[in-house]
Amino acid sequence: MIGRILGNRYEVVDKIGGGGMSNVYKAKCKVLNRFVAIKILRDELTQDPEFIDKFKQESLSAASLAHPNIVNIYDTGIEDSVYYIVMEYVKGETLKNYIKRKGKLHEREAIKISKEVAEALKHAHANNIVHRDIKPHNILLTEDGTAKVTDFGIARASTSSTINNTSNVIGSVHYFSPEQARGGYVDEKSDIYSLGIVMYEMITGVLPFDADNHISVAMKQIQEKPIQPSKKVKNINISKSFEDTIMKCLEKHQSFRFQSADELIQKLNSLKGKIPAKDEEIIDSPTMVIPPIKDLDQKVINIDLIDENSSNAFKSFFSGDEPEEETEDEKLQGKKITIAAILSALVVALIGGIIAFRSFFYVPEVLVPDLLGRYEDEARKIVEDLGLEFIVSSKEYSDQYEEGQVMEQSLEEGSKVKEKYPIEVVISRGEREILVPNLIGKYAIEAGIILSDAGLSVGDVKEENSDSFPAGQIIDQYPAANLPANKDDPVNYLVSIGPKIVYVKMPDLLNLNLETAKLSISQSGLTVGQVNEEHSDEFEEGLVMRQSIVAGQEVEQGTSVWLTVSLGKAEEEAEPEPNPTEPEPSDQGSFPLTISLPTDRDKVTVVIQRIAQEVREVIFSKEVETSEQSILVNLKGKGTEVFEIYIDNEIYDRVEIAF
Repeated sequence: MIGRILGNRYEVVDKIGGGGMSNVYKAKCKVLNRFVAIKILRDELTQDPEFIDKFKQESLSAASLAHPNIVNIYDTGIEDSVYYIVMEYVKGETLKNYIKRKGKLHEREAIKISKEVAEALKHAHANNIVHRDIKPHNILLTEDGTAKVTDFGIARASTSSTINNTSNVIGSVHYFSPEQARGGYVDEKSDIYSLGIVMYEMITGVLPFDADNHISVAMKQIQEKPIQPSKKVKNINISKSFEDTIMKCLEKHQSFRFQSADELIQKLNSLKGKIPAKDEEIIDSPTMVIPPIKDLDQKVINIDLIDENSSNAFKSFFSGDEPEEETEDEKLQGKKITIAAILSALVVALIGGIIAFRSFFYVPEVLVPDLLGRYEDEARKIVEDLGLEFIVSSKEYSDQYEEGQVMEQSLEEGSKVKEKYPIEVVISRGEREILVPNLIGKYAIEAGIILSDAGLSVGDVKEENSDSFPAGQIIDQYPAANLPANKDDPVNYLVSIGPKIVYVKMPDLLNLNLETAKLSISQSGLTVGQVNEEHSDEFEEGLVMRQSIVAGQEVEQGTSVWLTVSLGKAEEEAEPEPNPTEPEPSDQGSFPLTISLPTDRDKVTVVIQRIAQEVREVIFSKEVETSEQSILVNLKGKGTEVFEIYIDNEIYDRVEIAF
């Protein structure tokens, strides 16, 4: 296919992918001077008439979708048994490859991609199109991270990862819904289930159901409840609300899932997405090592406060002085007091140590401020003054916030966090500058897509004749190209319907000599077509005896006129007597051909040509009254021959007759 030109427009330059049903090529559109992707069906699928009919119908349905999260389909065609679809060329990678490369995605990123896919499904469902095969392989990520869904409604043939039921593809076994596995009714909620599995895979890096063979996977889709993502993979960063959203998408019964893509989008919009902290500090009930008692400051107990009745032994324990000699009772009493004092000292030391330890390690909590609408420098100062870390995660265009203002923050206002906790924000780039694209010279069928990509809308569309632009191309536009515009501003344009058609009246050429007739044709703005010769008893030799267009009829300027010139009377030849001993050649035959006549004219000229190896021979030419409704011409020939029938110089039919 490399180097081949399809539709006299698309030059195939490289192969960029392939699967069980088709191969995808990168091609250059010669008309619009841009790259496109062309999906070409495999040869073995083109032999199935049912598939071909379904392919045509569904490719037209997919072409009706125009959405920023859907890969646009521009054209479709058939050329020499090659069935192809021309679509938007997306520079990026599939979501499947992205997940493989990253292992698993953070919650905020997974929510963003899920919302964009759900937006695509919402648009498709509104146009009564159910995808039936949502999976990461059919989701493309552009270089700026935008998700685009492809392959709407054209997957049918069985592959190693799809199941075929009653001649209808249900989907890829790891991603399709229980009703698809059962061969049941498939609707919009089936796509929501498949998107739930994609969300599950994005956040965990693994599939909820897997087995050694596809039948086992399909049975699990029907019978088993998926394990919650937080229990499937340890240490994943997922909030309870997002996990509940995924599990609701994966309900076995359709009525328990989100009932529409719009309902799912509203739920996803309510989720902020948990941002993983760089060094999140755990302080709730920490495990601590208490220093040995001997390391504590012994001055916690003041010796001067000890009761004077305390024994010398007790005083000496803390003072280090040598004790005086004591009686046995005094020694016993002293021991008791000493033990009590030690225990008291230990308790006081332990309490003091704990208080000191908590004072040393305690980190105060801070309330997250409202940063939305504040300029970056102001927001940074507020955050850093509170002892938090200010991080700009990205900068995006916004119609709501001015350039430099905070348009998103990772935590809601009023959330409690510890000091030094990172607060991530998205800074507005302001409104995207919109310039009116140049539509002049482009085909009107592309105008809607071009304007939509630029953030504009189609305004008034008018048509006009043009000698410079072929039919379908845009002649003029308002506003002019490269002028600034606001979002959704209408752009009006004028479409060519080709050169203006001029009609002329057909002159009467009968009984004129050939040269005079040709001159009359040229002066009337017509062209001379084929000139035939026949014998005639009515017209003298050299005079026009028949013209392909009746005199007085209005025809388009430049139309070709055929003439038949008389050869005069034919010489009479004696007919040979039939010889009964010589039968007619057995390879000759005849065929009665009935030709229906048009009813919008009184007279027409019927011409029949025999075509043999690109050589044409006029075998019948006659002007007939249309009141006869039809004429019967007895054709003669041998073997299989091809004939072309013309009525008033226009092709009427081409027939192949076996004599």
